[in-house]
Amino acid sequence: MQASVRALRGSDIPAARALIANQFGGTPYEARILEHLEVARHGNDAECVGLVEGDEPRGLVLSGSVAGAHDIVKIHAVVARDLAVCQILAAAMRDAAPRMVVYEVPDDAPFLGHAAAMTALGYREEGRVADFVRDGVDLIVMVWRRTT
Repeated sequence: MQASVRALRGSDIPAARALIANQFGGTPYEARILEHLEVARHGNDAECVGLVEGDEPRGLVLSGSVAGAHDIVKIHAVVARDLAVCQILAAAMRDAAPRMVVYEVPDDAPFLGHAAAMTALGYREEGRVADFVRDGVDLIVMVWRRTT
């Protein structure tokens, strides 16, 4: 079966919701990620791109612009328990970015391995805010910058 990275279509939304529920169901992150999916679905400055195999999304990335910033993309969420899928999606964001990509990722179980996967693609941890998400959960700021 052939896999490709593409914008998700309306028909992909139920499968995207299922991916989110599978990875983030019952966590404090689920509602916010579903909110970003709805924003992407209605085209209000957020995009939803997924790795699709056949007709079934295997992962998705929700992103948007950064208010007041030029040519910077912010990843709101990467939904992919499979780190290879996480890397494919993060690479697609990097390759499409005009200047810089920022991913603020909680240092928490549902995101286990995301920071390492991003580092392998050239993203760097440029900041960490202790106890930002909640007590005991830091926020890691991962950044990729175009150098050419």
